[in-house]
Amino acid sequence: MDSGFTDSMRAASCTLAEWRHTALAALLALIVSPAAALQVEDLYTARVLVADESPAQLRSGARAGLLQVLVRVSGHSEVEMNEAVRSGLRQPDRYYYQYSYAQSEHTLQVGEEQVQARVLQLEFEPSAIAGLLREAGLPVWGSNRPGVMVWIAIDDGTSRDLLLETDTGDTAVSLEGHAARRGLPLLYPLGDLSDSAALSVAEVWGSFLDRVERASARYGADSILTGRVLVMGDQYAGRFSYRVDDTWRDVEAVTFGSETLLRRVVDQMADEMANVYAIDSGRTSVFLRVEAIDSLIDYAELNRYLVGLTPVVDLFVAGIEGEVVRLRLDTEGAPEALIELIELDERLHLLATDGGVLQFRWLR
Repeated sequence: MDSGFTDSMRAASCTLAEWRHTALAALLALIVSPAAALQVEDLYTARVLVADESPAQLRSGARAGLLQVLVRVSGHSEVEMNEAVRSGLRQPDRYYYQYSYAQSEHTLQVGEEQVQARVLQLEFEPSAIAGLLREAGLPVWGSNRPGVMVWIAIDDGTSRDLLLETDTGDTAVSLEGHAARRGLPLLYPLGDLSDSAALSVAEVWGSFLDRVERASARYGADSILTGRVLVMGDQYAGRFSYRVDDTWRDVEAVTFGSETLLRRVVDQMADEMANVYAIDSGRTSVFLRVEAIDSLIDYAELNRYLVGLTPVVDLFVAGIEGEVVRLRLDTEGAPEALIELIELDERLHLLATDGGVLQFRWLR
């Protein structure tokens, strides 16, 4: 490593706020890093049906939209039980920065009349949402989330088929809608010859979980949702298994309509995933030693990656030793949660934890 590179890295030793104003930040903006985790879009966007564009409807719609975003970002469906959240819901205008209206095909009952509904779309401020969740002592789940591999067999009385991304039936629509509501990115099988050889519809129906796991390896998914749905007129009988953090759990229910069935499954799985991946609101410092940083681009990309992690509040470069960079990260949450997130992205390989220092190798 030449002296010019070392001098450049020392000059870049700064706080997160300062880092964004250095010339190196321009280089970072050009670097795109692949990740196993999937980016969830519209994490802080809410859409709510309202009867009209009156101030009263805006206020009630904003309250419903704020709750929608708090559930999605915290990863927990029961956030409304928290006193700080209830207080925030009384002043929803403090948390969004813009809103707009659009036409809708839906109607709403207002008194004895059916009126044409409007879609109220609100854009919430991420820092304000994070602040409210911190005040409530609730976790924050960032937009990089583990993909959920979906293997679901559906029997509608005439045929038994595997659910694919192109399907438009009730089960597919309900699953997509509830997954979007909770911020879960879904992955579907391609349905090609490789899938057919690895896993049959009968094996999905029969909950052969070892076969499901082997077939999922092809897609690199971190979590798996598998199960079967039997459609009997208006009734939907479902039996599901989902894997989160290498542990399988089961859900079984009979409901009227697919909405209730899929809501139950998705909510339970999302809550479990949040327990693993969402970052609690405690503030701490984590020390890292990262090997294999042998160029300015590596250094810039490493900093960009770490700064982009949800729990990282501030970053300081503690020293440079050859191809090794030592850093201090001010984070929210326990170090174990940070390790989980880093392992999810597969950009750093954990070598050891020695004397409170997390030792990694940069994988580029």
